[in-house]
Amino acid sequence: MEARHRGAGRLIGSGSMVAEAGAKALMARRHSNGRVRLRAVFRAPENWHTALDLADSGVVLACLLKMYDGWDERLLDLLRMNDGGFVNRPLYALPVRMWAHVPGVTLLGDAAHLVPSFDAGANLALLDGADLAEALVTEGSIDEAVRAYEEAMSERWAVNAECTAWHR
Repeated sequence: MEARHRGAGRLIGSGSMVAEAGAKALMARRHSNGRVRLRAVFRAPENWHTALDLADSGVVLACLLKMYDGWDERLLDLLRMNDGGFVNRPLYALPVRMWAHVPGVTLLGDAAHLVPSFDAGANLALLDGADLAEALVTEGSIDEAVRAYEEAMSERWAVNAECTAWHR
């Protein structure tokens, strides 16, 4: 990365970088072999791209540059430096604090908290599993254990959902 795009390397630093404004963000994260993955995240109708040929990188880049018009040139350069294709990956979210207990059923991980976790999903799933296991050992019944787990999980989920609410 530094050999080809020194300025971008300094901007991203040793791990990741997030710039957000309104209902838009640019998120860059370092990966192996000096590669960087950039995510352009924005609120739009699900069919926002129907007039675009997503296989035509030039067309998609022009659309994104227009969408992020007015952003700092160093951030826009992250879009311009793309040497791969663009992939459309819609993100969906449930309303914050909408969990309701259903006897005999519970969910863990991404199934339980459908919000854009922005790389926290695996950590949340591990915490869910640990909370459920602890509750199964310490509570008096399976239903009490599930309720205790769901209370802890829904609080954690709500905090993550509120942190990512800008995208809605």
